[in-house]
Amino acid sequence: MYQNEREQEIVKILTGENYATVKQLSEWLYTSESSVRRDLAALEKRGIVKRSYGGAELTKNTSLILPFSTRAHRNVSGKKIMARKAASLIHKGDLVFLDQSSSSYYVAAEILKIPNVTVVTNNIEILTLLSQSEMQVISSGGHLSKSNRNCLIGTDAQAIFHTLRANIMFFSAKTLSREGIIYDCDREEICLRNAMFTNAEKKVFLCGSEKYDQVSNYKQCSVKELDHLITETADRELFRDLENYRKLIL
Repeated sequence: MYQNEREQEIVKILTGENYATVKQLSEWLYTSESSVRRDLAALEKRGIVKRSYGGAELTKNTSLILPFSTRAHRNVSGKKIMARKAASLIHKGDLVFLDQSSSSYYVAAEILKIPNVTVVTNNIEILTLLSQSEMQVISSGGHLSKSNRNCLIGTDAQAIFHTLRANIMFFSAKTLSREGIIYDCDREEICLRNAMFTNAEKKVFLCGSEKYDQVSNYKQCSVKELDHLITETADRELFRDLENYRKLIL
């Protein structure tokens, strides 16, 4: 996705700072302002950043898949809050499905504290994290997604979720509409999560508040199909349009 290391560094900075001027980026990256402008122009052309007022910010494009390293550093405090809430739903001896999302990665870090749990996932970063423990971990197999390189997809990846029964599954997606419909921007990932849905006793959506009141290309499911919706915010008014499903929100 990125043409050079400097572009990657710019995205990392904007992930943490929300907005930065060309001058700031130039100083932080020890490079010329003209080089920064060229990089920002290239990133804007690919829909990753939006330039304004002599600087730039990350785009809120709901059809764009950002690299895992970028997503994992967005809303970190919120994802940790959601992960702790998620862990409270897991019991000793459970078999847990985790999808490829960065939110699920933070759940995996909390699962390390729970004894005798089996994790099944298509997330390569989660597999790497849990390989440092003695936990029972099952990889989905499959092939690497072209657009999301931390993610295993395809019929081979889906097959493992059809042969196991999970006590609970955790997943995230790109957006949640005011009508209570969950959307994502990659059809292959939608299909894989559907395989998880088929064989999970409980289904839990990890929804950062920034994802609410937006739509993306492909429908995943409705909130009414969930057992819980976990968010990081204590402001329940944010989800006021989901009044009929407020009992699901943790």
